[in-house]
Amino acid sequence: MASAMQNSYDKDWNSYANTIAERKNSPDWAVLREARKSHWDAFFEIKKTDHVLDAGCGHGEYTIWALSAGARVWAFDYSDEMANWTSTMIDHEGLKAEAVTHDSVTAIPYPDENFDVVFCLAVLDHLNADDRSKAMQELYRVLKPGGMLYIDVPNRLALHWRGVFLLMRLSGLYPKGEIHFFTPWEVRSLLKRNGFQPVRSLGMTICPPFSGIYTTDLRRITILPQFLIRPLDYLYLLVERNLRRVPFLKPLCWHYFVASSKKE
Repeated sequence: MASAMQNSYDKDWNSYANTIAERKNSPDWAVLREARKSHWDAFFEIKKTDHVLDAGCGHGEYTIWALSAGARVWAFDYSDEMANWTSTMIDHEGLKAEAVTHDSVTAIPYPDENFDVVFCLAVLDHLNADDRSKAMQELYRVLKPGGMLYIDVPNRLALHWRGVFLLMRLSGLYPKGEIHFFTPWEVRSLLKRNGFQPVRSLGMTICPPFSGIYTTDLRRITILPQFLIRPLDYLYLLVERNLRRVPFLKPLCWHYFVASSKKE
């Protein structure tokens, strides 16, 4: 990617980091926080003895959840502002990571076979094919044999969400830059080609919340009165927690998560 284009891409993500960070804990966003936390509880298996790498930590939600589970956690993001916000959020929660740095998933600054668990969540979709290949090699290199890699990618089959995404892009509510949508079988093929064995999968965000329109800069637009919002949010959480598990609906969720082990 040309340097001018790369600089523009970096600027967009840094701006996006600052735009949404202070809204992450707003009441409007409570239902999505609950949905994401319930997904973490259902899908991720983290032990207190684990050394965890969050490769592309964003605002640090998963870093914080891993720390709260008692793991030792190292985190980095390609956006320096995202990394800064992760550090801020960790401090706010009274937790302590081993390190939070500004680095790239295509050149991970840690030794071979150093981690029991690696997260790479909503990262691979922002890389071109060559960088995606480098990233997979790096993720394999730093993970211990028998260790677990968790990845999350946007799902090409979630056509209802892709329409929403397009509107967000056209409205300027999502950063510019390359986005690659994956099919579930494409994800599994990518993992197997790079020495991983898919173990389990789970979708997240099968449909938008019912209490309004949620924008990518963490605002809810609604005309509903407050007394209706909580019941609708409760209904949404029931739908989200149950339908994402249904085999033929799981591949229709906006986010498609796969846990895979590194072959020993």
